[in-house]
Amino acid sequence: MNRSPSFACAIVLMFTLAACSIAAPADEPSLTARADYPAAATQRTPPEPGGFGEALPEAEVREIRLPAPYDDARMEYSGLAWFGDTLVLLPQYPKRLGADGSAFLVTIKKEAILVYLGAKNDEPIEISLMAFDDGGLSDTLVGFEGFEALAFSGNEVFVTIETSGGSPMMGYLAAGRVTEDGGAVSLDPGKIMPLEPQTDFRNASDESLLIADGRIYTFFEDNGSALNPHPFAHVFDMKLNPLPDCDFPNIEFRVTDATELQPDGSFWVMNYFYPQDSHLKTGVDPIAERYGEGRTHTRSDRVERILRLRIENGRIFLAEEAPLYLSLTAEGSSRNWEGLVRLDDLGFLAVTDSFPRSILCFISDLE
Repeated sequence: MNRSPSFACAIVLMFTLAACSIAAPADEPSLTARADYPAAATQRTPPEPGGFGEALPEAEVREIRLPAPYDDARMEYSGLAWFGDTLVLLPQYPKRLGADGSAFLVTIKKEAILVYLGAKNDEPIEISLMAFDDGGLSDTLVGFEGFEALAFSGNEVFVTIETSGGSPMMGYLAAGRVTEDGGAVSLDPGKIMPLEPQTDFRNASDESLLIADGRIYTFFEDNGSALNPHPFAHVFDMKLNPLPDCDFPNIEFRVTDATELQPDGSFWVMNYFYPQDSHLKTGVDPIAERYGEGRTHTRSDRVERILRLRIENGRIFLAEEAPLYLSLTAEGSSRNWEGLVRLDDLGFLAVTDSFPRSILCFISDLE
């Protein structure tokens, strides 16, 4: 799956608006290597119509076209983060971008995104590259399976890493710095801490990062009440010294990324379910039971929604508000959302990994 694109030519691109729902081939492979999990005994039951069970409005997904080869499914984007006013896309395997073993992250200026969303043409957005030196971690960590989450604090950078070097998995939190000119990231192999998984499932690790009040929080991806009755966040100070763990709410299905913290102490997470992830199936989804489901969600077992959480006095809990459901694709394909950030007061930017393909999109708040 490795590729070595050439970057000899500069990319000069125009901006456009892609205001359509995103489609993908209906014949879709499994999203994860979890075929050994037994099928759940129960299927998710949609709430009854009426009351809290009424179908909720859904947000449309508007694609922001990436230029080739950065739109290739083999990019496997696994995270998004803001570095100042620059959006940074984290490939799971950044070395796939380099022609000679070098590695890069993909960057887009916020101004370019705002112009793109107001334009009327259909050309890809302009991107740049940020050099990425992982300090050899991709070569030295046993069972390295890629980078999963990304966050910045000034010129400091933090990432989570997934490996199959545990029983069966082991995650890590690593730290580094951005150069003064903002053109490169270097991880320090001496600044790394283990993130013990909270279940014994394969391909499950800490996929979200949050920086709040001088602390770093990492969130495990599987937090459903049956699989992980007492989920928690790993907590560290800014020097990666471990602090007491923090309770995290039971959220069914997968939590795949978190936005940056808001001034009021809130943030959002992407909450996603692909029906072939049979071990994540549940008979009861408390969030849907309380608030209802999106219109397209009432006709599908797929789940694509954004949840708001709050952090107060070191405790993390669900905000008292309905989820933001995303309008599902009509042909039945799932979009494996892996990255999420807030775009000012307009809505969200989100990115998928390779399923159904590499998709960067804008999701507006519902009025």
